[in-house]
Amino acid sequence: MTTEPERPREMAPCCLQRQQLIEALESISEGFTLYDADDILVICNSRFRDEYSGVPDLVKPGMHFEELIRTVVYQKIISIGDREPEEWIAWRLAQRRNPGPPFTVCTATGRQLRISERRTGDGGVVAIYTDITELETQRAHLEAQVMLTEEAQAHAEAARDQLTEALESIAEGFALFDADDRLVLYNSRFKEHFVTPGDVVELGLNFEDLLRAVAERGLTPRGYASSEAWIAERLATHRHPTGPYHMVRSDGVCVQISEHRTGDGGYVAVYSDITELEQHRHRLEELVDERTAELQATAVELRRSQDELRRARDAAEQASLAKSEFLANMSHEIRTPMNGVIGVAELLERTELTEQQAEYVAIIQKSADTLLGLINDILDFSKIEAGRLELETVAFHLRDTLGDTLQTMALRADEKGLELAVHIPPEIPDWLLGDPVRLRQVVVNLVGNAIKFTDTGEVVVDLGLETLGEDRARIAFEVRDTGVGIPEAQRQRVFEAFGQADTSTTRVSGGTGLGLSIAAQLIEMMGGRIQLASGPGGHGSSFSFSVDFRLPVERDEAFRQPLGLHGQRVLVVDDNRTNRMILEEILASWGMRPTAVANGEKALEVVERAVESPFPLALLDVMMPGMDGYELADRLRQRPELAGMRILMLSSGMRAGDAALRRRLQISRLLMKPVKQSELLNAVAEALGVGIASGQAVPVSHELPGDWIARRVLLVEDGLTNQRVAIDLLTQRGHEVELACNGAEALDAVERQAFDVVLMDIHMPVMDGLAASRAIRERERESGEHVPIVAMTASATKQDRERCLAAGMDDYVTKPFRAAELFRAVEELVPGEASHEPPAPTDGAPSGDGEAVPCLDREEALRRLEGNRELLDEMVELFLDECPRLMQEIEEAIARDDAVTLRRAAHTLKGSAQVVGGQALGAAALQLEALARSGDLAGAAEAFGILESRASELRTALDGLSGAT
Repeated sequence: MTTEPERPREMAPCCLQRQQLIEALESISEGFTLYDADDILVICNSRFRDEYSGVPDLVKPGMHFEELIRTVVYQKIISIGDREPEEWIAWRLAQRRNPGPPFTVCTATGRQLRISERRTGDGGVVAIYTDITELETQRAHLEAQVMLTEEAQAHAEAARDQLTEALESIAEGFALFDADDRLVLYNSRFKEHFVTPGDVVELGLNFEDLLRAVAERGLTPRGYASSEAWIAERLATHRHPTGPYHMVRSDGVCVQISEHRTGDGGYVAVYSDITELEQHRHRLEELVDERTAELQATAVELRRSQDELRRARDAAEQASLAKSEFLANMSHEIRTPMNGVIGVAELLERTELTEQQAEYVAIIQKSADTLLGLINDILDFSKIEAGRLELETVAFHLRDTLGDTLQTMALRADEKGLELAVHIPPEIPDWLLGDPVRLRQVVVNLVGNAIKFTDTGEVVVDLGLETLGEDRARIAFEVRDTGVGIPEAQRQRVFEAFGQADTSTTRVSGGTGLGLSIAAQLIEMMGGRIQLASGPGGHGSSFSFSVDFRLPVERDEAFRQPLGLHGQRVLVVDDNRTNRMILEEILASWGMRPTAVANGEKALEVVERAVESPFPLALLDVMMPGMDGYELADRLRQRPELAGMRILMLSSGMRAGDAALRRRLQISRLLMKPVKQSELLNAVAEALGVGIASGQAVPVSHELPGDWIARRVLLVEDGLTNQRVAIDLLTQRGHEVELACNGAEALDAVERQAFDVVLMDIHMPVMDGLAASRAIRERERESGEHVPIVAMTASATKQDRERCLAAGMDDYVTKPFRAAELFRAVEELVPGEASHEPPAPTDGAPSGDGEAVPCLDREEALRRLEGNRELLDEMVELFLDECPRLMQEIEEAIARDDAVTLRRAAHTLKGSAQVVGGQALGAAALQLEALARSGDLAGAAEAFGILESRASELRTALDGLSGAT
């Protein structure tokens, strides 16, 4: 059985017409566009795309006209001169709504396009784009010819034939009339386009005579009642050209005429045959009608699909929500054990430790901090990709930040026998304003990558000062190593997410390839750009970038000039040249006189030569070839004349038995490399027994502040580790802690007794922290009480914080929490408001200790705001605006015996006053708040009088301070 071959399908009539239309549009020499009534591009030809946009892929059917205009303006595809972009766009859109005569635009490439627009019957727009660059050039040239001096007339006559020949080569008709309206130049196309036989046109013919000769031969264009009407209109436009217009000759040819006046009063006209374009326009109008009918039919089908689109949208939203919840849960699961590591390390720090154990604990804390930062940054990778990650701007100590960061990586470098060093020149400022967490992440990624791919040699972090101004500094960072290097062909790939220079290397060394991608993107967010280079012979790598930092208004650089070290001699022994250079530079910047050598033998020679004036201090590297640091120290201790020499040891790692060996050799201190400048300064000053400036770093004090009050704390936490850490920290501090394992138990506890503060975990069984907080706030609506609730959660996103505050919580502590942060949340959230402590003094004058409460304590306000004077000034302005409203609310609440409103308003005023340093006003507001809490408002009127007096004093003090500044 045979089957007949399938017949080719015939093209639908509408598709065939459309194809013919497109081919016709492509054949014309002008650009063409058609927009529908909604200003959506229906069709255009390639001449429009090429000449108007200059970027063929830019223009696509379906594009809105305003989108196209904004694109070509802001990408500078067309020139708008000195006009503002938005002003030009508004003019163009207004002109678009009411098309007028044709006008000219200039592209960025210098081409001039004449644009003629017309509305179609259904409200659409047809536009013709004619390239008149050559015509404009010729016109300018002709104007220049007219202005030639008499001496140049002979030359102009000689060039006339050349110009005539050039005019004959163009596709448009051309005519030039002088100031007396006499024809002085034209081409044959002019005779063809003008509505007259060629024998009428001759040089010297007056323009009006030319029009009348045409009329006499019955060749008046269509659309005019009489030849005189046509002549009158043409003479008017001829004398005052306003722009191109159309004229239909008696034989049906449509001509577009563009007229311009020359500088000497002459007249230039260009005649273009647009008959074919007009025919196409009519055909396009018919096509638009057909297409509209098709679109209306399609709209019915589109409406049917709306339900499917809604379902797809809902599914996408659910997927996005699931992703966010997954990130939050993953953050919680990772942070929970990290909280145990950090918390137990802090508890261990408060026990009796040996020097070596204390150093180990410090390394654990630094490593945990670094790991926590890395966890945060990995979770933020999606934010980086989405452009939602925001950088912080806080003051930080550059040298200590980099020192702490690199010391956590020193053991990794030591395990591979590598030297890890950081070089920060003295001229670089210590205090900067920026994002230290993100800077640490960049350094950790780059240094970790260098250690991973370096087997021998060193890894050096080298900084340089590029520029330094009054309020800004640009600092260059370089991380270089002596590792395997990266081939030039692979250098760009290492910055791609999950990319590696060599997959086989990845299998050996591990890693996902995500770190360098994050580092590169963070550097770009900081205003820099990372660069990669390899050393001589393709060995070793160098990652470099420069970043701008702001400088704090007040910064303490005093430790650069330590007291008592100037002129002191010091011996430095280190086999690594980079370390010797760095140590020499640091010591010299303190005014000391270092002598650096590369090994123990040379050190003994130097000491032998200095027997008459021994070195008071020596810095010895532990790990050196031949004679190591401990052997050298032993040799030095064998010399009686060096009995008073102080010795500091520098090491990248620790070995068993080192502590006993150091005691035997009378080693003053062992410092971890790369050594922090602040630690080195403290060690040197301590060894030599001299004082240093007040700007030095000091050990963290665990002493209680003078205004400390024990709190009754309700801890709501289901994790055993977190329970142990929080209870031990708070009880060691002297606070009383009661435990609830879920939100339901917390509600029962709050119902039974009063607490000063509630520490509320978020993720718990039975009832979570958000639900429990909302339930507590609901109960407080009737009682008027308000117990501060502090959220404790491992979820670190901005949305989590907003959810906690929306549930009625007052503050937020992120797990794993630091002891200082936990103490701040418990002790500073409601200062002086513990339920088991007596209320503050009634009038704010004598305090409990017999001292007067000051009206304004600006230094205390600055301390609370971490020295941010700009922020304090903003808070003062907010207080001065808010204070009168709160005073009025308090007065009205007293008048109507409204204890709930009185307590809330007094509490708000107390907090606002304390933020700006208004101690006396805060105490007076606290007294009113206590009266409202007790429900006894008998003394409220008298207390309000004191409040008014304290508010007036504070406003006067703040106004005076503002005037003084």
